[in-house]
Amino acid sequence: MNMLIGAAMLAVAGILIFIGLPDRTGEQPKFLRFEAALVLYPPMILSFIGLGAAALISGLLTR
Repeated sequence: MNMLIGAAMLAVAGILIFIGLPDRTGEQPKFLRFEAALVLYPPMILSFIGLGAAALISGLLTR
């Protein structure tokens, strides 16, 4: 179960990273144009990566 949760969290982190990339002209997505989004968005991605990796490793070690 931990492996599925970890894989899902890493997938969500990957999707969030892909969504937050600027377009070809360098424009940020609309939800990243606000100051609060620039403060909250990177820690959210890092928490998904960290918790997803921890759950994935935990699932691998308990098998």
